[in-house]
Amino acid sequence: MSAARRTSRRRAPRLGLGLAMAVVMAACSPGPNPTPYPTPAPTLSTALAVDVVRGYLAAWISGQYERMYALLAPADRDRYSLASFVAVHRQLTNLARVTALVANLGPARRIALPPEPRQPDLPSPSAAASAAPPGTGIPSSTAASSATAAPSPTPSGSSIPSSSASPTSGPVLEGPVPALALTTQLHFTTDLFGTVTLDREIDVVAGSRNWQVRWSPAVLFPELGSDGTLQLTRTTSPRGRITAADGTIFALTRADGMRVYPQESLAGQTIGYVSRVTASDLATLAAKGYQQGDWLGRTGLERGAEALLRGNPGFILSAVRPGQSPQNVIEKPMVPGANVTITIRPALQRAAEAAMRRYPRVASVAVDPKSGDAWVLASLPSFDPNAMTLGTTMRGVPLSRPSSEQIINKAVLGAYPAGSDFKPFTLGAALQSHAVTTATQMLCPGIWVYGGFTFRNFMKHSMPGFHSWPETMAFSCNTTYMPLSIRVYGTSHTALTDTLASFGFGQPTGIPFLAENPGVLPDAAYFQRTPRYGTHYAPFNGFDQIQLAIGQGSYLGTPLQLTMAYAAWGNRGTLWQPRIVLKATLPDGTPVYTSQPTVHAVIHLDRPVMDYVVGTMRAVITYSYGTAHRAFVGFPIAVAGKSGTAESGGPDPDAWFPAFAPMTSPTIAVATVVVTVPLGTGGDFAAPIVRDIMAAHFFR
Repeated sequence: MSAARRTSRRRAPRLGLGLAMAVVMAACSPGPNPTPYPTPAPTLSTALAVDVVRGYLAAWISGQYERMYALLAPADRDRYSLASFVAVHRQLTNLARVTALVANLGPARRIALPPEPRQPDLPSPSAAASAAPPGTGIPSSTAASSATAAPSPTPSGSSIPSSSASPTSGPVLEGPVPALALTTQLHFTTDLFGTVTLDREIDVVAGSRNWQVRWSPAVLFPELGSDGTLQLTRTTSPRGRITAADGTIFALTRADGMRVYPQESLAGQTIGYVSRVTASDLATLAAKGYQQGDWLGRTGLERGAEALLRGNPGFILSAVRPGQSPQNVIEKPMVPGANVTITIRPALQRAAEAAMRRYPRVASVAVDPKSGDAWVLASLPSFDPNAMTLGTTMRGVPLSRPSSEQIINKAVLGAYPAGSDFKPFTLGAALQSHAVTTATQMLCPGIWVYGGFTFRNFMKHSMPGFHSWPETMAFSCNTTYMPLSIRVYGTSHTALTDTLASFGFGQPTGIPFLAENPGVLPDAAYFQRTPRYGTHYAPFNGFDQIQLAIGQGSYLGTPLQLTMAYAAWGNRGTLWQPRIVLKATLPDGTPVYTSQPTVHAVIHLDRPVMDYVVGTMRAVITYSYGTAHRAFVGFPIAVAGKSGTAESGGPDPDAWFPAFAPMTSPTIAVATVVVTVPLGTGGDFAAPIVRDIMAAHFFR
């Protein structure tokens, strides 16, 4: 075998099969001088290539597209303008809503790119440079004369004809272009698609001084080819229904896309309403895939359960090339909104709202003492959520826009002083701290003086002599429970406030999916951070204890809080987290959320203490002078509760009545507040409403 043939065989793996065959044929047959060898590419280290790609990726991560563009090979900068290069990267960032990019650079491997015109920064071939390497059998004079001859035809398979070579770019190379491919893993964090990982290779070729990045839109997605752009399409997710466990539909989206409320004002504040997304909303919601015109929950469950009800719109990022159908490159399937099943009992809710209707401002709550399920969350004045979507009732009667008071759900957001409803907690703290015993008897005078201040019973009522705890509870004697609170304070400064905190006052109940008011428990910590009368700070003292013992002073609480606390009296020590949503399921029945009864706290009072205090609350109804006796005359179920008449800061008090029934192993707990009712007392104004709600529970 000739030396020329041996040399060609050794070079074949490095220069490519086409060039090797040309060399072999030239050595074995007569004909014109052989085609000149291309000028060898400069030898650059792989480490330099890695540095270049790292710089390219660092510029990408920081969004410095101009720096990226400067690292491209001149041929690619000729092919793609800076504007088009930046545009395709910004399309990906903006359409997918990319918030972060992490790039992991892998190993480099040698590859061969298709033949193309010589890079302008590489020198043109010369006689000396083109001389055949020693040992090829080709005289140097022959090689030199070949270097000045007309270019030979482009090798078969090249996509660039030889005529495309320009004086500045040099002749077409006679074989594949040597290059390196660096494996790269791109991790995009996006708002629309979550984390997107792309496994890519970044190719680099040798320039005169350093490696150069080869680029086309296909580097991002092969489907883009050399001329594609990105396009985002969106599939809207239908909003789920809100239904009761018995199948009653409270909210649904009609076929025409309108959100409607078939039960109209029934539990309107609890259900809430939606309205269309506005341009101003998009400042915070666009990143979550919202678009102008989508429905957005504004209040109530519509707002609190927005993530369940809305579902997730679908998104497809497609590569679009001229004259071709779009090809999907990233896809997030649409997830329809879930149907939410709630604990509200429509019949009981309707009975509560009917019983409340005689007063303009009132709220009632009913819960299951065995689970914490909220059966009634009622508030007047009410509103019809259809006013915010349809503008009419379901029958087409025009509706005016509701006031802010109508929209506020007083059952969970209204915070009021409790009045004498706190006397059972005061007695419980006294018995637990051993400040008194069940056998202790106390006076009930018309007035009581402490620290130079005079305190009075309601209407200065009094009972002569000493009395038992059931008697003083039934009579609701302030002048008994105020001095009792001082006895407790003398035993422990925190016994009362700790007891009230264990029943959940001054803290959220934790009801999911609804906004609530945590209220105020004025304990020692509260007065450390809260000034009195503007800027004066003073620690918790005996006067605060006296006020708190009868639910006054700085205390504020919601009907839901008081209901849950009385439910804990009824079940003898379990404070439940109220539950409003039972489950959420997709239209095909797939569950996406389920809930179980959850214990919020365990009351620290001993069982005998709780049993005794519950007995005193039963006396409020059974004793002839009990403040709720008239309201429950003839009621066949043993109810235990406590009336409260709370000073509201104005001339008219708030009237309260929380209760549970039966007294032993109760199945319902209810609390009602009639807000600022003239000459109102809890026994006369709130207790009858509680009786009607309980009657609906037990007898309908």
